[in-house]
Amino acid sequence: MLRLLPFALGYAYSYLLRSAGAPLAAPMAQDLGLSPGSLGAINALFFLAFALAQVPLGHVLERWGPSRTLAALLALAVLGCGLVAAAPSLILLALGRAAMGVGVALALVGALRAYQLLAPGRLGFLSGLTVALGGLGGLLATWPLVRLGEVWGWRGAYGALGVLALGLALWVARASVGGKPGPGERGQEGRAVLGVGPLALVSAVYVGAFFALQTFWVGAYAYARGFSGDQVGGLLALLNLASVLGAFASGSLAAALGTRRALALGMGVFAAGLLAWGGGAGLGLAYLLVGFGGGFNGLVLAHTATLFPEASSRAMAWVNLAGVVGIFALQAGMGPLVEGLGYGGSLLALFLLQAGAIALLLLWRPR
Repeated sequence: MLRLLPFALGYAYSYLLRSAGAPLAAPMAQDLGLSPGSLGAINALFFLAFALAQVPLGHVLERWGPSRTLAALLALAVLGCGLVAAAPSLILLALGRAAMGVGVALALVGALRAYQLLAPGRLGFLSGLTVALGGLGGLLATWPLVRLGEVWGWRGAYGALGVLALGLALWVARASVGGKPGPGERGQEGRAVLGVGPLALVSAVYVGAFFALQTFWVGAYAYARGFSGDQVGGLLALLNLASVLGAFASGSLAAALGTRRALALGMGVFAAGLLAWGGGAGLGLAYLLVGFGGGFNGLVLAHTATLFPEASSRAMAWVNLAGVVGIFALQAGMGPLVEGLGYGGSLLALFLLQAGAIALLLLWRPR
């Protein structure tokens, strides 16, 4: 199991790195004279590079194996952190954040591929554990990273993140997991790419909705309801803690029920939270259900890997890309929905989307 640990920690690191822009934004903007628009564009480049890298790097992962691929990508993340730490201008900042996005693009997909190779019977359990560790990595990007930036400065903080990536790259490389697929595996790649469409749709609807809500709309709604900053912070902490607990629970349930049924259960809890939220139930209960059910999101990729074991890297990359596209689409689409239908109607629409995705998950079988 120690051979699997660096892959799980690599995903936690990816969560930390993707969240690092917010706590270090203010001192960076003050030091370099950046506008809010420039800061937003820099952070958007991280996610754009992350999304664009999914499919081509999924092919590389299938060929090289998890250790070589993730070690090389983490080395790119080291370069990105170094560019940002030394950047005198907006251009180098943008290049650095883009390099970071590519550097952690396959953190979860690569970890699941390693688990599939070393412990295929525990894939669902390990995916839940890894997503839970990712949530803890996100917590490190709150006051601990703010404090590090205060003590070492934002450049020093990014330098420390680069050193951490270097250590993980060496550890992942030392694990020596993976290798070139055999002829039988190559023959399955086309089937995986063609057959993954329904799961990609599930990912876009479920994963996209959860992260779109978690990263913006849960806070925006609470503020619109007149909650204070401290109250909003408490509600967000409740949702994020519930998502970590949901991720832990998803692993155990996947081991007991299988990935399909465990994922459907988590999506059902998430949908119930949306219904409670839109129906005017207590916001604490609604956010608890949304967070706990959303914490099962790692099972989407784990289930993909179980259905397409011979070409899992590419299949998971496509499904992961669909989730990222879903986040962007729902982040942008919720605004017009709220303006037209109000929060209640928008949340009901999201609930109906989840119900359709659950039905698709349970009824569809790959050929």
